[in-house]
Amino acid sequence: MMGQLTNPVLEAIRKRRSVIRFETVPIEEEKIQAVLDAGRWAPSWLNKQPWRFLLVRDPEIKTNLSQYVPTIFNLGVKEAPLCIAVCVDSSEDPFHYVEDGAAATQNMALAAHSLGLGSCWIGVYDLKGERDSAETKIKEILRMPKTFRVIALLPIGVPRLVRESGRKGLPDLVYQDRFR
Repeated sequence: MMGQLTNPVLEAIRKRRSVIRFETVPIEEEKIQAVLDAGRWAPSWLNKQPWRFLLVRDPEIKTNLSQYVPTIFNLGVKEAPLCIAVCVDSSEDPFHYVEDGAAATQNMALAAHSLGLGSCWIGVYDLKGERDSAETKIKEILRMPKTFRVIALLPIGVPRLVRESGRKGLPDLVYQDRFR
């Protein structure tokens, strides 16, 4: 677009893409801490901050997790040197924990991109919390307390492949005062 405003934050938002394949090289601890800190600074309802970030590096655990994500993401979960389970304690805020966890996930995905890493938001939250859902199976693998919910898995690493994608135009998304 001609005349489009830009700054580092807007550039990161526009250029971030979901990465589903990763190099198996380790991530510097300083970058991991920066990604986690970005999640910590996400907005939350009444500043409740109900999120917890479970870092999964163990190959066996990542393989077990990969069984419960859509097939396109299996290899990415296994290959990425780090997979962050973005969890929330629903007892800390029973009404807004999903949005809070989603905001933390987005912050971490943007931070990873800004540091030259890739990530892929894999939503596993099950609205109904059903016994056989992917979320329930993931909670079992991670030995998660009962009040916790898993909003997303976020594999992070050096991208092996980055695909381009487009977006709908603002005229298709924005309304003034009322829906047309």
